[in-house]
Amino acid sequence: MKRKALLFCSLALVTSLVSCGEDTTSSALSSSSTTESSSVSTSTVSENVITNEDLEKAQTTYIDENGETQDLNRDSLYRNSGNPHLNPLGNQHVLVVPFSFEKNASDSRDTVVADDAMLEKIKTTFTADQETMESLGGTISVSDFYTKSSYGKANFEATVLDTWVQYDGTAKEFESKYSSVGAGVGASIEITSWYKAEYNKPSHGALGEDAKEWSYFDSDKDGYIDLMWIVYAYPYTQGNTNFWWAYVTYTSNNANVTNPTVKTLGWASTLFMTERNNGYDSHTFIHETGHTFGLDDYYDYANRWKPMGGIDYMDQNLGDHSAYSKFSLGWTSPWVLSEEDLAGGKEAEITLRPLTTTGDCLLLASPNYNNTAFDEYFMLELMAPIGIAKDDYLKGYQSQVGYSKPGIRMTHVDARVFGGGVSHDSYYTDANLLGQKGTELRVGNTYGGRIGWNYDSDFWPKEDGTNKMPMPHFSIIESYVPEDNWTNSPTYSASNDSLFVSGNRFRSTSGDWCSTYMPSGTNLWNKAVTTTGWTNSNTKTYTTDEECDFSYNFRVTSIEEDEEYGYIAKVVVSLAE
Repeated sequence: MKRKALLFCSLALVTSLVSCGEDTTSSALSSSSTTESSSVSTSTVSENVITNEDLEKAQTTYIDENGETQDLNRDSLYRNSGNPHLNPLGNQHVLVVPFSFEKNASDSRDTVVADDAMLEKIKTTFTADQETMESLGGTISVSDFYTKSSYGKANFEATVLDTWVQYDGTAKEFESKYSSVGAGVGASIEITSWYKAEYNKPSHGALGEDAKEWSYFDSDKDGYIDLMWIVYAYPYTQGNTNFWWAYVTYTSNNANVTNPTVKTLGWASTLFMTERNNGYDSHTFIHETGHTFGLDDYYDYANRWKPMGGIDYMDQNLGDHSAYSKFSLGWTSPWVLSEEDLAGGKEAEITLRPLTTTGDCLLLASPNYNNTAFDEYFMLELMAPIGIAKDDYLKGYQSQVGYSKPGIRMTHVDARVFGGGVSHDSYYTDANLLGQKGTELRVGNTYGGRIGWNYDSDFWPKEDGTNKMPMPHFSIIESYVPEDNWTNSPTYSASNDSLFVSGNRFRSTSGDWCSTYMPSGTNLWNKAVTTTGWTNSNTKTYTTDEECDFSYNFRVTSIEEDEEYGYIAKVVVSLAE
């Protein structure tokens, strides 16, 4: 879970905002099934076929106001808002703090023993290599996961303290003292004071002679320590996620380059680690660390829908991060295919290796796509039970199982960005302005049905102004449309059947998929709608570009086992006739 404060933005628009743009390919929708079985053509490939080598990859950088090239990722947006997160690229100096309390005999919930054995479990769960974790019956460590998930682009260097930082009081007293600011923020205040006091003692006190200076944890010298992870020795409370739970939150501290402060921090109970996997379960800590990089939850706080069907690390803590998540962190860059590329009857024959081990993915661009992760598009990625996703996909986690067979996952991403002078009703279309000023995504998965409506939710407008289909941030387009699906069932789970396999075909002119999965109920992109205002009754006024439609077809011609990569898929993409 991620706790974030609302950022109020000006309603002014900038000149870089444009409509969806011209797209003259428009088709009537039919009621035929989304996919069908077909034999793979063996005809000779024509000169009109596009391959991976012919396509450019999307950008993960922007040009700043001084003409310098900068990384463009979720951390970039949060830095623009004044809330820097963990830089997803390069070295990160993370301070992991075991945090305990005085024992309270009258507190029946005070059952966690903060001893050396528990301390070692924390160290192992955050920093161990794969061989060590497997020998202990555990899952992958947090550090090892992020090294592999990022393809080596993120160096999650965790320093776990060799001692417990004990609060001068019981857990109940701690809760009473910090109920107004929150548990994580309160603990960060105590820990910061304790660390600096101990470091100034002879031999650095309880920290030990090899202790790192406080400023070490500010590796980018922005005045904030990179990340503080607090693992507390007290049970979590299922029904109260405001205090004793697992989440990422932020302090109100200002930056101080000479004496860095805490801004972003993680907070989770030891029980999230010890309840499974022989006491070495890293799932919750990996999920929450995803938030510290800037990723959102992909499940719904209001429990109204389940856009990713559970199979994603930012949904039900499963497998690996998605192509979209990795793209938004700068860990991978998809091949970009546009309708212009396919004009004149061309086809694209694309080869995809598994996303989790190679980073391969294909982006089907919307009109006026800005060439970054922060726009609207469809993504194709080869899912398979290999690499760091293997155990979760084959064995499951909690009640969620993964993809036990290989297949192509299709997702719809609407990651358009506003902020920095651009209102929620608009978005940045220029990549450089987006990187310089953008702060916030327009839509989210976390408020299905507009529960707790704010700008973290949006919807496709209807004539009566009511919400018939909210706009998700990130959602799966399945190979078939079950009666119970993620749009109408909060308990729905994606499965192998959700993936496109050899012989499956997707038709953009088929009515079933778009009437179910697209907010418009048609094959119009979300960006086809331009909001022009709101009435006093909270009804949206808008215009719709009926030519801003999705016109891609694709078929999976093969998915074969491969000695080097595990599996290789071939996908052919064309335009609807």
